[in-house]
Amino acid sequence: MNTLIRFIVRHQFFLLFLMLEVFSFWLLGKHTYYQSSKFEDVYRVANGYASQYISNTTSYLSLKSVNENLARENLDLKNKVAILNTSYEALRDLHYDTLVSPKHNYTLARVVNNSVNKQYNYITLNVGAKNGISKEMGVTTDQGIVGVVVGVSDHFCTIISLLNVDLKISAKLKSTDHFGSLFWNGKNYREVVLTDIPQHVNINLGDTIVTSGYSSIFPADIELGTVSQIDNKDANFQSLTVKLFLDFKQLNTVWVVSHRFEKEQNELENTANYF
Repeated sequence: MNTLIRFIVRHQFFLLFLMLEVFSFWLLGKHTYYQSSKFEDVYRVANGYASQYISNTTSYLSLKSVNENLARENLDLKNKVAILNTSYEALRDLHYDTLVSPKHNYTLARVVNNSVNKQYNYITLNVGAKNGISKEMGVTTDQGIVGVVVGVSDHFCTIISLLNVDLKISAKLKSTDHFGSLFWNGKNYREVVLTDIPQHVNINLGDTIVTSGYSSIFPADIELGTVSQIDNKDANFQSLTVKLFLDFKQLNTVWVVSHRFEKEQNELENTANYF
């Protein structure tokens, strides 16, 4: 209290000046129509800016919740699309079963650990065995593939990232269906390499690369990126540099893909020793 009194005494003339100024403006705005309308205009402008700032701040703070809701909606849509695709295939092949299960199912997951600056990069997700996750399941986003599950605990799983020099994926040109082996060469985290494309295939910069669907890990036709460079040095095959759609440094929400007939397909191929 003594501090407050000393402050008032020390600045008494300045405080009196402020009080008189405020009182003067009040009188001016209260008793003069023109000035009153100007003050109201200033108030409305200031109030509008303040409201807009508060609204923008509130919207920004709620982005996390909005993104999570969008991810859940996308997950639901992907599962519905998988059911529709399976139904279409069943009808096309004249399999008139009334109950048709989707070939692929998707589980929503969040990235809890990620690296992009090593030769052997891995990613950890917040789903595990209790969520139905098992080894060799694929992991994707709406911008491309992320990697393959290699380790599973009850509540977490580890995936080998596409940005790992040990991982190779079957991919193809969307325009021609010619397929090859897609892998990361350990250099630019936004680029991968597609090899084994025959020399006679006509390729243009900007052509889209997609998954081939030749393994049970990833569905076919997931868009991965576009051709940014063509290397014709090999006499028989072309090597393509592919700029990825997915930015691994912004990775947050992903989908773990399970293939309903994966075990059956793998057992048949292993038994017959076709591949």
